[in-house]
Amino acid sequence: MEFKLQALGPFLHWLTLIILCIMPVVLAYVVYRLGGLPGAIARARNHPQADAVAICGWMGILTLVLWPLALIWAYLAPNQPLTGSGAKGAGDAALIAQLQEARRRLAALEQRMPQQQKAGG
Repeated sequence: MEFKLQALGPFLHWLTLIILCIMPVVLAYVVYRLGGLPGAIARARNHPQADAVAICGWMGILTLVLWPLALIWAYLAPNQPLTGSGAKGAGDAALIAQLQEARRRLAALEQRMPQQQKAGG
C-alpha cells in the first residue's frame, strides 16, 4: 500500500525549503514596519518630539513594553488638551476669575505694607 502524498515528496521538500527561506524575510519586514510605525505617525502629525517617539518605538520592539507607550505618545502632543475640545470650559473661566480676584487682593495688601512699615519703624 502506497501513500498518496509520497509521490509529491520532492515537491513538498522544495516547498518547505522555500517557506523556511521566505518566512524570516517576511518576519524581519514586519518587525521593521512595526518598529518604525510610532515614529512615522509622530512625524505625520508634526509631533514636536517625533525623534524621541521613533527611538521609543524601536526600543519597544526589543522590550515589548515601550512600543504601545510609543504608539500612544505619537498621538498625544505636549500641552494638548485631553478633552479633545480646544475651547475653554466653564471651569476654566471660574478659575481665571478666582486668579484675578486673588491678584487684586494681593495688590491691595502690597499697598498697605509700606504704610504699616513706616508707621511701625
